Amino acid sequence: MTTAGDSSFGVGSGLLFTAAMGRGDDSDCVRQLSVGDGGDRNVLIVTYNRAPEVVYNEWESRIGDEATEFGVVAVGGGGARTGTHRLQPGDDDNAVSLANPASLGRLETTIYLYLDEWAANDYPTILCFDSISAVLRHVDRTTAFRFLHSLTEFLRQRDVVAHFHLDPDQHDETTIAMLRSLFGSGDGCSENGVEETVPAEILSSLLGAPRRRLVCRYLSEVVDSAPISAIAEQVAAWERSGTPSKNEIERVHITLHHVHLPALAAVGVLERDGETVSARAEAETVKQYVRLTADDAATGTTPVFPGQEPVRIDDRAMDESSEAYWTVYGTAPDSVVVTLARALGDVSGSHATELRPVLAEVIDIDALQRLAEHTDISVYATFEYEGYEVVVDSGEIKLYDSR
Repeated sequence: MTTAGDSSFGVGSGLLFTAAMGRGDDSDCVRQLSVGDGGDRNVLIVTYNRAPEVVYNEWESRIGDEATEFGVVAVGGGGARTGTHRLQPGDDDNAVSLANPASLGRLETTIYLYLDEWAANDYPTILCFDSISAVLRHVDRTTAFRFLHSLTEFLRQRDVVAHFHLDPDQHDETTIAMLRSLFGSGDGCSENGVEETVPAEILSSLLGAPRRRLVCRYLSEVVDSAPISAIAEQVAAWERSGTPSKNEIERVHITLHHVHLPALAAVGVLERDGETVSARAEAETVKQYVRLTADDAATGTTPVFPGQEPVRIDDRAMDESSEAYWTVYGTAPDSVVVTLARALGDVSGSHATELRPVLAEVIDIDALQRLAEHTDISVYATFEYEGYEVVVDSGEIKLYDSR
């Protein structure tokens, strides 16, 4: 269902992911979509810049038999109305059209809706995604990787058999190595001499998180085991390209303690023993993590916060209603985690870098920060922390003593 010369990444059913990057025609695609005995299956085809009727004609000429359920998501192809519908080959009026090829969130939701609708019939589902190269013409590779990481995890959980087309001639070896990590090391993946596969979970943790890459740089270039305070001081110096202030070092220390070190520990890059951090891989392996993600900038909107320091609205730790307020503004991209940690440290009598448990264990700090960085979104989140109800409400953090 694609042009000759393309390669494809294959996603097997269950927990097995394989990759096939052999050159040639699209016989692998036809084989994946076909069922030799004409058996029942659900088929979903995601295609870029092709009208649905073209996809239907190709299906009829190359495959022939009818699928139990058949869906086409035409991205940028036009000629279809939006929505999710039960389709038959040739019924292009009911295809799903997504006009904006950079809207990966909407594409992912559309795929999920199809698969959720089909889950009740118990037939195997096959997905053809044509192609990753088309995605990378509209978004940067960090955005594409995050989308594909989320999508392939969902497909694995649903036992969907899927293959993703890609033209290796359009991409450098680093990009191919990043993408290959999502699918395993299958046959032919090393034909271009790309680096050994790095687990997708590690790349996902590092992409868009420059501070985590700097931690990896420290563990590979300076020393493979060190106190958090030493790492924080060096990371702050690298970020500033000079001597950082005590406040800058503290802010880095807080985010390392509550966000970045837990995330890196969760994917096996490092381990913590109290206040000591140690690499769990050889220096060259850790350097590879940095190399594969070094050119990828964070894709979130950079927040613009007034002032340089967090501003406390109520100077008392708790007011008469047992409530305290802190603004989330004033500490650049660290605002939410730094202010949360300082607020909880103040009311509990602990330093922000000594709080137990760390915030990452009770709330998704990364997700909260990404939301807070979008000025057009009103952020609201609530969670329990050691006897306190914590409410993040737009520009304020509120603490309620629930003990």
